[in-house]
Amino acid sequence: MVMPWLIWLIALAALAAVVLATTGRLGGDGRRRRAVAPRRVANSAGLLNSPALRERLARRRMLYALLGAVLVVALGAAAALAGRPIERTVRNESLASRDIVLCLDISTSMVTTDSKILDTFAQLLDTFEGERVALVAWNSTAQTIVPLTDDYELLQEQFNEIADVLDFLPYIGNPALERYYQTFPGTLSEDISGSSLAGDGLASCTLAFDNQVTDRSRSIILATDNQVLDPFREQIYSVSEAADLAQEESIRLFSLFGADPELADPDVSGKDVDEAREDLRDTTTAHNGRFYEVDDADTAGQIVQELEADQIDELDTNTQVRVTDVPERAAAVLTVVVLVFLALSAWRRA
Repeated sequence: MVMPWLIWLIALAALAAVVLATTGRLGGDGRRRRAVAPRRVANSAGLLNSPALRERLARRRMLYALLGAVLVVALGAAAALAGRPIERTVRNESLASRDIVLCLDISTSMVTTDSKILDTFAQLLDTFEGERVALVAWNSTAQTIVPLTDDYELLQEQFNEIADVLDFLPYIGNPALERYYQTFPGTLSEDISGSSLAGDGLASCTLAFDNQVTDRSRSIILATDNQVLDPFREQIYSVSEAADLAQEESIRLFSLFGADPELADPDVSGKDVDEAREDLRDTTTAHNGRFYEVDDADTAGQIVQELEADQIDELDTNTQVRVTDVPERAAAVLTVVVLVFLALSAWRRA
């Protein structure tokens, strides 16, 4: 529908037109009262060849041409506004039936990589419209930061806050570590000596869905460097076993790999960065999932395409076309050119 402010904008333009017209009329009447009858001046033919006069006439013609161009633009804008411009958007309501859990590894080996991952999450968020999204952070245990919600502003605020907390180097004595521990108290357990337990993290994310029904598509986007530190074998699920659990629950797995080689410790985890990447890739693809790397430029776009592919069969029956009036641009152009036209007319008569 037409925006309410449009009426006030047109009224303001009309008021400006009346003021300018009245001012010009009063000024013209005053000049006419002071004007005298035209007189013929002998030997004035040479005046027409005066450079000053020719320059003034050229400026006057240019002004008239400009007024004509402004008037043409005004008429075009008025015609566009009268044509009631609209915007059509195609929306499939079945896409809003998706539940997506963002499963984020916030172990200290990930602190320099998580900012890129959160940027990718934010790009995904910009494409959603009605989907429910949750954010779960994990290290040795899991902590639900945001449960399933379609409040994207809240999610974006959490992304920004987490990115700020994780903006530090994890060395002993760094005061930023205390803030890190205070922000993610649920991701560390005194009873567990391990760290970055990717299998248990993924298994916890499968429990973050609150609606176990078949008419909702469910997906997990697992972001990790797959550097599991578990010297005492305290992890309950391996990554493969957790992927089995997700598959049994009809949850689609998307793995987003990112790692900082300087923070990875193959002597403790048993895997260097390349081995961790290949292991996560193999586990994901073996469970009909999709594997991506955070450094790829179009990762977010590819994930969105795959998410939408889950409901591709429903698009033909549930697609809706929404029509919305969009008079703002034409109204703004019309208002500006009318004011310019009136201002140039008043200046010409001054």
